[in-house]
Amino acid sequence: MKNRNLYLVIFGVSGSGKTLMGKMLAKNLGIEFIEGDDFHSLMNVEKMKSGHPLTDADRMPWLYILKNEIQTRITNNKDFVLSCSALKIEYRDILRKAGNIRFLFLNVSENVVSGRLMHRKAHFMPPSLLHSQIETLERPQKTEKDIIVVNASQSPQKVLDDILAGLS
Repeated sequence: MKNRNLYLVIFGVSGSGKTLMGKMLAKNLGIEFIEGDDFHSLMNVEKMKSGHPLTDADRMPWLYILKNEIQTRITNNKDFVLSCSALKIEYRDILRKAGNIRFLFLNVSENVVSGRLMHRKAHFMPPSLLHSQIETLERPQKTEKDIIVVNASQSPQKVLDDILAGLS
């Protein structure tokens, strides 16, 4: 894809495929992948590990850190794919303040995600928190023109193909 200024945020609930698809997309485009979870505070990680969902107050500092990371890369014209749950419109609006980014929403059913989470190893977010993420999720609205919605229930290659088609 020759078009530059690829400032992409891939979002969805835990287990939707943000990390896998973000890495695949970044590799395909030859740009940086940024794991948003790496920017969570130790307190947030411990809270999730213990089976407690994050509150808006827990998430806000993390979202502003991610906004600053995005802003720095945009200022330096560094293309990227950033994974971030970005469950609420308010959260996406915070990230939008960083600059002209595009969002990729990995739309997947709770049943599919639940099955994926049961097989996931070495992640701090337990499957028991999935339902709280589903309840928190505010699906993309028609007013959010910067979002590409992708069916993430498909094979990773098909999801990647759909993302690339949406970006062209």
